[in-house]
Amino acid sequence: MQSPFYLLSAVGFFCVGYFLWTLGFRKLLLDAMREEIFKLRFQLFHLAMDGELSFDDEAYRSLETLLSGLLRFGHRLTFLTYLLSRREAIRAQKEKDYVNVSAQIALKVSRLNPETQQKIVKILEEVHSTAIGYIAASSLSLLSLYLVLKLAEAMGLIHLEKAKSDVRGVVEREVYLAESRRGLRLAVA
Repeated sequence: MQSPFYLLSAVGFFCVGYFLWTLGFRKLLLDAMREEIFKLRFQLFHLAMDGELSFDDEAYRSLETLLSGLLRFGHRLTFLTYLLSRREAIRAQKEKDYVNVSAQIALKVSRLNPETQQKIVKILEEVHSTAIGYIAASSLSLLSLYLVLKLAEAMGLIHLEKAKSDVRGVVEREVYLAESRRGLRLAVA
């Protein structure tokens, strides 16, 4: 039979690990995600500054809103909020006034010239991978699942493209709506 000391030390080890994860490592991940989003927003700004895109263009405004929302509300990106938002998005799609934010952004980007489109699509892909990486890395259980799925994808056992597009759609919708609501509140005040 094991000594209670070993059990107590194992519980203490897990508590300390969770404490360090919650108060330390997760905050570092959030800072890294925000730093990457700032870089991408700066790239978007440079596109407009160089004249490839107008500051008043709908595509620029939509992407700036998305990036600003990720910076402001990035701490809310968790696996649980993703699941709840995904469930809400599925339910909202059945309503007549449903707005697909991802499709709107894609439409606005498609109206730009081809070279600018490629640059913006590259920025969007980096935004998506950054947000998905943060969601995966900020949850210990999801991080484990993510690593297993990436290994299976690398071995050619599964393809995750549909899941990635679902995650992108939910993240874009929630962040964009939260940022838009904030803008409306400021305009009314």
